[in-house]
Amino acid sequence: MILDLILPRRSKYYVAAFALLGTLFSLAPLVVQWVNYTNPIYAFEDSFVVDKFSIIFKGLFILITYLTFLLSINFIESDKYYQGEYYYLLLSSLLGALIVSSSRDLLTIFIGIELASTPMFLLSGWKKGDRKSNEGAIKFFLLGVLSASLILYGFSLLYGLTGKIVFSEISSLIINGALQSSPVLLLSSILVISGLGFKISIVPFHSWAPDTYEGAPLPVTAYLSVSSKATGFVALIILLTTVFSSAGESWGIILAIISGLTMTLGNLVALQQSNPVRLLAYSSIAQAGFILAPLAVAGITGNFQDGIFASVTYLIIYAFMNLGAFLSVQLFSNHAGSSNFYEWGGIAKKSPITGVLTTIFFFSLAGIPPLGGWFAKFVVFRSMLSTGEPIGLTLGIVGAVNAVIALVYYARISKVIWMDELKDVNSETSFQFESPLKVVGVFTVLITFISGIFPGIFSYLGEVSSIFFGN
Repeated sequence: MILDLILPRRSKYYVAAFALLGTLFSLAPLVVQWVNYTNPIYAFEDSFVVDKFSIIFKGLFILITYLTFLLSINFIESDKYYQGEYYYLLLSSLLGALIVSSSRDLLTIFIGIELASTPMFLLSGWKKGDRKSNEGAIKFFLLGVLSASLILYGFSLLYGLTGKIVFSEISSLIINGALQSSPVLLLSSILVISGLGFKISIVPFHSWAPDTYEGAPLPVTAYLSVSSKATGFVALIILLTTVFSSAGESWGIILAIISGLTMTLGNLVALQQSNPVRLLAYSSIAQAGFILAPLAVAGITGNFQDGIFASVTYLIIYAFMNLGAFLSVQLFSNHAGSSNFYEWGGIAKKSPITGVLTTIFFFSLAGIPPLGGWFAKFVVFRSMLSTGEPIGLTLGIVGAVNAVIALVYYARISKVIWMDELKDVNSETSFQFESPLKVVGVFTVLITFISGIFPGIFSYLGEVSSIFFGN
């Protein structure tokens, strides 16, 4: 913000450079903490912790923000937008996500969730002269306020029941006081799940996502679909497995129903979309159903480590392949000047590299081997089916049907850009693939391939994350 005030208009690119370098350098302390890690470090009377679970997600959030900055550089350099405020708001949202990763009490996690969400209300309406942007931002804001209210109400019931705010103390009181079957505890968990359901856009709390995604600047949409969703899932994992674990049989059934509905509705509506951003919005809703499924089954079986392993592994791989998909949409939309992918006929022939990248990212989202998406879906299906529980088997069948449905609309885009007739054959317009976007493309496609061919790396991250429940 200070740099933006000081620098003249022609030197504003230093603001982006400063944000990029600062974000990248912030990875250094995480590397040091990981290398020297022995035991979890607790601070502020056990309200804040540094463990491997938090380190992994902090690294993920920082990388996502760095890639979002690269996606944003050419967009935000337009004279229509203020660069200082844009980067400041994204960094504020990042700070909130980092707080959520380490929070271990009701007050800290609520502050983190809202700090991660509130800047996005402004960024989603950054195209101030666009009616769709304004409409999407208003919907996001109103439902975001409702979300915060539900979470806070759930927390207040929990505090009223136990008189504590630190998760470990709440959990001990619930178990020792035989409060597992308390209707107040169940109501609190339902309110918290509902509030966080808005953040991760699961059915029936998903209605804001398509309009907000379509109206927001594309880099912001990419960030919303990945980092904002991941923040909500991290908060949900922490709360369900530490605070509400004893009521897992009750909320597990609810989450299983929501997971199945989320997969199905997201995929069926995505089939009907012609706008690639709205298609990815509904795809993102469907993907949230897959990420939620292992947590639902874990609640019923009590095997939280396996549920965390599957959800975290899926979440990490999904983050990079989805960012790559938004990169492809940004490139093709800018070149074709159209937000209808049916008008992108043959466009991949003008830039075969971009076409190949697009096919890789969308096929990975569909779960086609040897791309990362196949391993992400494999660990989720294994988690659902290995328990032998009827609900797990049912969810597995629903997930398999939805995986086939998703392949239809993911493959459709690849078919249009490669096999349909080339539009504007005589057009002399060159394909713009700026250097910052090339970095995003190379990084995300490498992660997509590595996670599919050498899944042990990401499996290890998932296993390490699941151990935090034992701590």
